[in-house]
Parts: sequence; C-alpha cells; structure tokens
Amino acid sequence: MNIDTTWTYFLLLGLSLLYPLAQSFEKRVFMFRKMKFIFPGIWFSGTLFIIWDVFFTKAGIWGFNHNYTKDFYLLGLPIEEWLFFLVIPYCIFFLHEVLRYFVKKFYFPLFAKYVIWTFLVAGTIALPFVWGKTYTFTTIAFVLPFLALQLVLKTWKTWFSGFLLTYLVSFIPFIIVNGFLTRIPVVWYNNMENLSFRITTIPVEDFIYLLGMLVPAFTVYQWLLHRYGSEKLKERMKLGEVSGF
Repeated sequence: MNIDTTWTYFLLLGLSLLYPLAQSFEKRVFMFRKMKFIFPGIWFSGTLFIIWDVFFTKAGIWGFNHNYTKDFYLLGLPIEEWLFFLVIPYCIFFLHEVLRYFVKKFYFPLFAKYVIWTFLVAGTIALPFVWGKTYTFTTIAFVLPFLALQLVLKTWKTWFSGFLLTYLVSFIPFIIVNGFLTRIPVVWYNNMENLSFRITTIPVEDFIYLLGMLVPAFTVYQWLLHRYGSEKLKERMKLGEVSGF
C-alpha cells in the first residue's frame, strides 16, 4: 500500500493545533476573549520570521524535504512553513494561559531580570566566536535587542517571569514536534552554518530561535492587553490573574 507522505508536515501541525484550538473556549482559560490581542503579536513575529526563513532557505542554511510537504510553495517556502508561524505560537499562547490559571503564584521578577541580564551578557560575549556560523550568529543577534527591550520596558516586574515558565515548559512539546520534523527529516540544516550540537535531532540554536519567535509576540500581546483591555480585564491583571502570573 502506497502512503502519501506529502501530508506529513500538515498532519503534524494539525495534531499540534487540535487540542489547544478545541480548548480555547474552555471557561477557565477563556483564551477567545484575548484573541484580538494575541493575533497581532503572532502576526508581527510571524512576519519577521517569514522574511528570515525566506532568506535562509534561499541561502541553503536550511531547507525542506519535498517528500513530506505538499507541492505548494510561496517565496520558496512550503505552505506548511507559513502555517508553522501561526500554529506553534498559538499553541504556546494556549499553554501560557493554562499555566497562568494553574500556577497563579509563580512570580519571581528578580529571577526574570537576572535571566535577561545573563543572556544579554553571555550572548554578547558569544557573538564574535560564532561569526562564521550564520544560523548561530543570527539567532543570538536577533534575540538580544528584544531582551534588552524588556529591561527598558521593565517587563521583568510584571509578565516576563510568567513568560519564562511558559518558555521552559514549551520545551516538552517543542522537542516532540521539532524532533519529529528534524528526525525524518522534514526540515534539514546545513551543519556548516550552525554549531552541529543537537539535542536529540534538534540543533541547539532552535531553542534560541524559539525564544526569538516568542518574545516579540508576547511583548506585543502584553502591550495591547494592558493598553486596550477592558476595565474588568485590567482589574484582573492587577490581581495577577492575567498579566503573566
């Protein structure tokens, strides 16, 4: 029996989205009430990463296995890759809202501040040493200004520590999904452009890439939530029920 493997990437995205989408209207999470704040963040981050993806694919820094994607490409990217930047951030926003509900007391602003400073210092020191590794260098360089922005905005005092918990917990589904993508592989990498150090089959840079994808999205989301959220929502934010633990 012949199996059509070209649905592989689509199927993986669909399975990833199935439960978060179905539970988005669950009364304890009420994620649907914040959709108008969530999607602008996803679109902003997704736009940046699509541009990045297009250039890196053309440069041969990574690419896609046509055996596991549908034959519909836009700007050199399979349609599934475009959907990736919508589906995966949405799933992690859902995870964030679930954690926000169940871990209401998780709030360590000084820890968040130290994490930001540690990454800024370590990343800045590392950049000259990874100059010849395009993926490594670009990923670190992209994240640094967005983390520095958190110091300027002082988000470490409000939502960023809750975001860090979401980011760390998201490693579990990320390793499962991305591990599948890189093991077959649906996505391949040019090891000359990265450190060639992998966690299972995932380049270590992908974990920084994930951080870079999420920080801009959550920054826009939190800004919109604080600025345009209803008075009732803002009151709940003051109580630590919405703004990020």
